[in-house]
Amino acid sequence: MLTGVQFHVELEDELPISIVRKGDDTIAVVRDNQLNSLFLPFSLRACVIQRVENCSELHTVRENGALEIVSREWCNRVKLRVGLTTSQVRTHWLLLKTEGMSVATHCFEGTEEGVRDVVIWLESTLLDSSYEIWLVSEPQVCCESVSQEVGTMRCVDENEFPNERVVFGDSVADVALYIEDFLRSFFIHGSTLPTAVFWPSQLTFPVNVHCSNNELRVLEHRALLLPVRPLLLTSMRIKDWSTAKGLNRAPVNGVPRNNQQWEKHLVQNVHSAIKDIPPVPGGERRLISGSYDYYHYLVDGFKDSGWGCAYRSLQTILSWFQYEGLVDVPMPTIREIQEVLSLKDADKMGRRDFVGSKDWIGSFEIMIALQHYVPGVECTIRRMESGADLENDPTVQQLLLRHFSGKRACPVMIGGSNYAHTIVGVDINPSTMEARYLVVDPHYASNETSAKTVVCKGYVGWKEAGKFFESTSWYNLCVPQVAAFDPR
Repeated sequence: MLTGVQFHVELEDELPISIVRKGDDTIAVVRDNQLNSLFLPFSLRACVIQRVENCSELHTVRENGALEIVSREWCNRVKLRVGLTTSQVRTHWLLLKTEGMSVATHCFEGTEEGVRDVVIWLESTLLDSSYEIWLVSEPQVCCESVSQEVGTMRCVDENEFPNERVVFGDSVADVALYIEDFLRSFFIHGSTLPTAVFWPSQLTFPVNVHCSNNELRVLEHRALLLPVRPLLLTSMRIKDWSTAKGLNRAPVNGVPRNNQQWEKHLVQNVHSAIKDIPPVPGGERRLISGSYDYYHYLVDGFKDSGWGCAYRSLQTILSWFQYEGLVDVPMPTIREIQEVLSLKDADKMGRRDFVGSKDWIGSFEIMIALQHYVPGVECTIRRMESGADLENDPTVQQLLLRHFSGKRACPVMIGGSNYAHTIVGVDINPSTMEARYLVVDPHYASNETSAKTVVCKGYVGWKEAGKFFESTSWYNLCVPQVAAFDPR
């Protein structure tokens, strides 16, 4: 059955890629890199691989439907648990348990010959269902007395880090190919790091990930063509599963909410309601990527008119990170933001009256709060001595043009003259420095948001710097560096 899988990266930027087919169906599309394929749950030797090298070939496979991924029902589903040591000369065991609880065992050595022997034995079992396989090494006793039980295998507890994999195949021969590749990788090539099982909602199959190794985890993340968000962290692994039960795809997470009535009235991407205007002659028009919610005075019923604009700008920026899957908590209230700042902002740590106050905050506080809710993200703070810098300082214009030209571009906060605004796009001619800025203004005051009213009254629209920002006041920009932020 077709799943309508949507790629979350630009495939043109990931070439070469490999299309993995089983029969007439495409079952996976992966980035072709130097990794072995064992992060996939099936052996590539049991599949047909089509390598796509360039954009012309990519266009062809798009047109012929080769990128349509099918969710497949597998005849053989195996939970593979690993408790091996790297010694080739020691005796190792394969223990096989079927759903009917029957157990078969086979001993082997960690050599090429021993690995091949395992494959021959496994193929002879003629299994056709779900089952579990343990790969364990026989304990070695080096002294006459031991202080604990020897030779007993146990499963790891839920909070212990496992070493397990999921293996799929249309036959026991397919499973045997995967086991052969794994044992050869382990004993011959020394790939011994543990793995855990994940099933991100963006994939039609679970995967085996080296989540305890940052470098390998990121490489596997990229190979799977997953979006740049935390999807394969250890805390996200599937902890309790069997070959047939408990192995389910992660739910598709929407924007986290508190199920409050006011949240139903939030307007997404409010700038899309404005009428298109002629571009700046020779200009480069760039907008944010993704989505955001428009936060403004009174939007949640809290009375912040006259002082809460920077908090609302922060909430608008945070909503972009929510849509990107980088913030998994509901939107913090103004009071909750103040509580964070009272703990993390040196200027406010000693002020008992700050939480619950009507104090205005600026770009530095926005940066501190943003880094609390999105750990690891860096921000550029750019001071401008005058609002006129937005129309006559090429370095300011280039900073914003580079930001909004990125594949990931979030809203930007600008604060000054006791006002805060949010910029979600630019239209700039770098040669003439003629520029317009797409501003989302948090000073609109209403419990419900009327996109028509917001646009008609000019709270959202393209603004000329000289007419909108004050030339006699200084401003600060807070530009989150999302292009350099890698949460994987």
